[in-house]
Amino acid sequence: MSADPSQPQPRAAHGGLARLCAVLLLGVLVGGAAGFFHARQLYRPQDAIVISAKQAEAQEEAMRQQATQLRYTQGQLDTADGELVIERSARQELESQLHAAQAEIGRVRDQLAFYEQLLPPGPEGAVDIRGVQIDRAGGGLRYKVLLMRSGRNGAAPFAGALRFQATGILKGETVTVDLAPMQVKAETGPVTATGDNLAAASLALQFDQYQRSQGMLSVPEGFVPESVTVSVLEGETVRASRSVKLEL
Repeated sequence: MSADPSQPQPRAAHGGLARLCAVLLLGVLVGGAAGFFHARQLYRPQDAIVISAKQAEAQEEAMRQQATQLRYTQGQLDTADGELVIERSARQELESQLHAAQAEIGRVRDQLAFYEQLLPPGPEGAVDIRGVQIDRAGGGLRYKVLLMRSGRNGAAPFAGALRFQATGILKGETVTVDLAPMQVKAETGPVTATGDNLAAASLALQFDQYQRSQGMLSVPEGFVPESVTVSVLEGETVRASRSVKLEL
């Protein structure tokens, strides 16, 4: 029985279908590649620069160095801020001390004005004892003395010394004795007396218009003071004197 030539052959039909698929696949690949390169040209800037991996590493290293320099600069700024805070605090402390000193000056001026009202001023250049306070303190006497000098500014400073003489009972008799200082606090600070020369120096005076002096006086053993006379000496001359009766 012979084959019918009008019927399609299976092998020939299968081969034609394969060739058609291959052609279609090739067309798709070619079209996709062309579209990719076309899109790449569209979306990539015309002036884009392509760098190598080595160049990228160099740029990253430069950025790291800049970041390190930035941290160092920030550290210096933080240090400067800390120093500024310390300086501001020190300035505020100095301002507080200045205000306290000004307040003290104002207080002293008020005291001087008060003492000036109590006693009239003496003649030009005269030295006055404006205030005296003497109290018993243990085995000694605590004293405070305020001195003032009449006259205009610019005159030569007064130079002299204080002298303390106490009248009291010693061995049943009334006697007068000179009192030496145990400690003196003048304008320059406390001075402890350890001998006659130093004791005299600790009672030395030198001032223009006023001076305060305070300290402790030593009392001889067995002596009971009843009153104390404070004198201002210029050389051997007594320029001012004032007596204070002690309370029992």
